[in-house]
Amino acid sequence: MIKINILGMELDEWKVGSCIAHFGTGGNWATLYDIWSGEQGKGHATKLLEKAKDYYEKQGKKVGGSVALNNRMKFIYKKVGYVEYD
Repeated sequence: MIKINILGMELDEWKVGSCIAHFGTGGNWATLYDIWSGEQGKGHATKLLEKAKDYYEKQGKKVGGSVALNNRMKFIYKKVGYVEYD
């Protein structure tokens, strides 16, 4: 994980395989901002989201994600236990 700044928003960047995701974090929360995978169907997004969830929960943060834009993302959210913010 690396820390980056996009237009004044501090984000944590995570990479697993071909998948890259950014999380905004605050005092007791971590929210998935965006996610992209170059090799869909390989499990990289699922593995990344599981690792990030474990990491942030160990810090006492509630973990969730922005609105899932497709059924595949809804499935992954449900599988790894992410709260979907709509």
